Amino acid sequence: MTRKLLLKCGLAPGDIVMLTAAVRDLHHWYPGRFVTGIRTSCPDLWEHNPYVSTVADDDPELEQIDCSYPLINQCNTTPYHCLHGFIEFLNERLGVSIKPTSFKGDIHLSVQEKAWYSQVREVTKCELPFWIIAAGGKYDVTIKWWESARYQEVVDYFQGKIQFVQVGDHGHHHPKLEGAIDLRGKTSLRELIRLVYHAQGVLCSVTSLMHLAAAVETKRGYIQHRPCVVVAGGREPAHWEAYPHHQFIHTNGALRCCDAGGCWKDRVIHLRDGDRRDLKRNLCVDVTNHLPRCMDMITPAEVIRRIELYFDGGATKYLSPPQRVAAERGVAGTSKNLYDFQPLSLSSAGIACERFVKELTVSHVRYQGRGIVICGGGSIYFSNAWVCINMLRRLGCKLPIQLWHLGRKEMSEQMKTLLAPLEVECVDACKTRKNFPARSLHGWALKPYSILHSPFREILFLDADNVPVVNPEFLFDTSQFQATGAIFWPDYHYDNRQKARPVWRSCGLRQPYEPEFESGQMVLDKQRSWQALRLCLWFNEHSDFYYQYLHGDKETFHIAFRKLKQRYSLVPKSIHTLPGTMCQHDFQGRRIFQHRNTAKWDLFQPNQRVKDFWFEDECLRYLAELRRVWNGRVR
Repeated sequence: MTRKLLLKCGLAPGDIVMLTAAVRDLHHWYPGRFVTGIRTSCPDLWEHNPYVSTVADDDPELEQIDCSYPLINQCNTTPYHCLHGFIEFLNERLGVSIKPTSFKGDIHLSVQEKAWYSQVREVTKCELPFWIIAAGGKYDVTIKWWESARYQEVVDYFQGKIQFVQVGDHGHHHPKLEGAIDLRGKTSLRELIRLVYHAQGVLCSVTSLMHLAAAVETKRGYIQHRPCVVVAGGREPAHWEAYPHHQFIHTNGALRCCDAGGCWKDRVIHLRDGDRRDLKRNLCVDVTNHLPRCMDMITPAEVIRRIELYFDGGATKYLSPPQRVAAERGVAGTSKNLYDFQPLSLSSAGIACERFVKELTVSHVRYQGRGIVICGGGSIYFSNAWVCINMLRRLGCKLPIQLWHLGRKEMSEQMKTLLAPLEVECVDACKTRKNFPARSLHGWALKPYSILHSPFREILFLDADNVPVVNPEFLFDTSQFQATGAIFWPDYHYDNRQKARPVWRSCGLRQPYEPEFESGQMVLDKQRSWQALRLCLWFNEHSDFYYQYLHGDKETFHIAFRKLKQRYSLVPKSIHTLPGTMCQHDFQGRRIFQHRNTAKWDLFQPNQRVKDFWFEDECLRYLAELRRVWNGRVR
């Protein structure tokens, strides 16, 4: 009687390649006895597989099996390869006696797929031999990474002799290698399989690419078993992972931590992403030069020697002169790749932050004087900035004012002319960005950017929709500012505390038990807090990640100052709330700012009267004055 199976597995691609071998061998030893449906994390690995059938999940005759391979728990002490893992699991579960029939996984390509040009041929316009290189890995198991600079040494050594093609999936760690054809982020799993089919060889760590190098057949003209050099270290026992025709560079037995086989640790340092792999018991116990010592012991010279074995033995050949020219064309044609600009994740943000902090330097620019910075481009914010600036001048504030905007789409010549009598300088951030690049300047990121690149040393930053009720110049002379060089104001107490906790943890900080910052007004000595402001800008440049956990820019200042242990003063009096308005105070508890954060001034629509809003009539008169001279259009 035929048994219908639905095999499920949510493990990583390399594990699923091992499951393909178990399904192949099940049907080899028991032909016609089983119908196998598949539900796994990597459907691409099963395309064109003759052993996979279409089954209905609600078929009453279907046996649904969640596949695993508990044999891995014995791999340090028993002589098995990972190919045996799912086989032994199915033997026990199905009451069968399967044995491996081939020392590789079972990946199939259609006749049409084999006939297609490779992605390398598409960019080089030539059929040339190439080696795939994966110079990084996933963040969940960073202990398997080898240093990117060492991979670069290998690539440089073989320049003009071997053309490397760099691959890497989105969301993983794969720093760019110079001199390689750059296909990072440009291959789906199925496209990677086809790329492996065309590849002369593979260089990688212990990863799914290693398993594909063995499982995918070689194309006509190449040797039967594809060359593959694996930088393995000591995490896994060699007999469990290595394939007979690979150069598997391991250190099992060379160190006490992997004397009994593989150590099976997961990470070198804490990523602070909340994953169980971040627990101390899962960290490497012998770290050297930021690498697990077992990987640090593997030198570029050793990897080079292992690659050269395939060429010295005659299994493969180096590039010919015409192929070298085509290879250079491929490198140039793939030089622009957005892979390095992909968003951070909880797993990568901590490492990226630490790297940025490590490279921070003090500013060599000597900023001078005091001034006010406002971001107020576009019709809505210009109207609000107009009220704010007029109120500053009405209250006797003589400080120079800069109004920052994002180019012609936000600021017309007429708008600049209107501000000229108020002694306001309009600054185009898009022009500044040509000399001082930023990953992103949209929205709130403009605030720290304008603070950093304004000419003032001591700055009062105001949101455009903020209305001062006293001349704020005295804030620079307060004892709190003189002592710390930074004054911040509180937001509503612990409004976003739980949501923001992963970001604090990612930065290696314990979330302080104090209010979040409200960044509608800030007083800053840029010379003293330069590095903290640079880190704050970096957080905002990566808003596609940080804003998932933070409400805009405000906590980026808080975290940056805490991260760099930069002193600041926080006004103790909490917000006095009016409809749509947050009233902030000085250190004596007197109202000094009215931030209309949700009740912004509208140039043409009626503005709702707010009880206890100071200088409301004056503000409405300024709007009426603006309405007479400007139609509200930017262009």
